[in-house]
Amino acid sequence: MKDSLQNIADILAEPSAAFARLKAEPKWLLAMVIFCLFSVGIAWVTLPFIEQIMDQMLMEEGAPSEGIEIAKIFVKIFVFIGSLAAPIIWFFAISALLILAARLFGISDAIKFKHIYAAVVHASLISILIDLVNIALLVVFRDIEDISRPTDIRVIPGLHLLLGSSGNTKLLTFLSDFNPLNLWYLAVLAIGIRVFAGTDKTKACIGAIIIWLLGLAVEVIFMP
Repeated sequence: MKDSLQNIADILAEPSAAFARLKAEPKWLLAMVIFCLFSVGIAWVTLPFIEQIMDQMLMEEGAPSEGIEIAKIFVKIFVFIGSLAAPIIWFFAISALLILAARLFGISDAIKFKHIYAAVVHASLISILIDLVNIALLVVFRDIEDISRPTDIRVIPGLHLLLGSSGNTKLLTFLSDFNPLNLWYLAVLAIGIRVFAGTDKTKACIGAIIIWLLGLAVEVIFMP
């Protein structure tokens, strides 16, 4: 437990030390539990805003009030199940891709799936913290009545603001992740790649950007 807590603390304060320990002894359970708890909490806080978006969409389509109420039930189920299932599936998928890449690029066979999985879960704690910042700003600066589409929930300033209220929703969602706080997440990813792959800074940064963009692509493709 002590080592797990130290890893979680160091992923924020000293990522290289955290990744070095995870490379030697991959522990991920506590980090996963914390991630899931925060993910469910964020889903609970966000739910009224999501329901507002759904109301707007269904009313524009002329759906009857009974249909809207039924849709809200399904939205609640989808949001809470998705807040747990989506990250877990992503962790497994990206870890599998990374272990495959590790084998293709000749990285030490001592690096197993469990090592990469532990690193991915811990790095994702940064992304959940960024989501917490966004939720805090959302609750403080936005009223539920002001929300009409998914990008209205993205409060952290990003490139999507350059397009204003116009543009494709998927494009705006993609651009909203180009924000200052995600530079922190990218930096942590790059440090993890350097520690695990033993590569230089440039290659580590390129690898981090590829992983990050892959995550954004998946998010945009599967968004409603």
